Amino acid sequence: MQLVLEPPHMGKNWIFFANDLANDKGFVAHEPCYHRIPDSERWTVNMYLREAAEEFGIKQFIFNQCQWEGSTGWEFWTDDKVKIKAVVEKVAERLGLTVDTTALG
Repeated sequence: MQLVLEPPHMGKNWIFFANDLANDKGFVAHEPCYHRIPDSERWTVNMYLREAAEEFGIKQFIFNQCQWEGSTGWEFWTDDKVKIKAVVEKVAERLGLTVDTTALG
């Protein structure tokens, strides 16, 4: 799995991606896929992101905007870079991975 924090562009805000998700083959956006692919890393990433966003008080400002096989991406509808950084670093830590947050300043 690879974590990427993408800066705002083309009308989108900051987006936190988890790419190259293991066991995600067969994922179809907007379908109830959990029972088809219960071992996908997607479910763990999504859970950790929601929990971290709640912990740092911005759960109402996140949206799972990007969903396709092998990737999940959450858009932040806030300009609070301190909280965005806290959330993505918390998720990375829980996953045992790193994420480049230098673009946040």
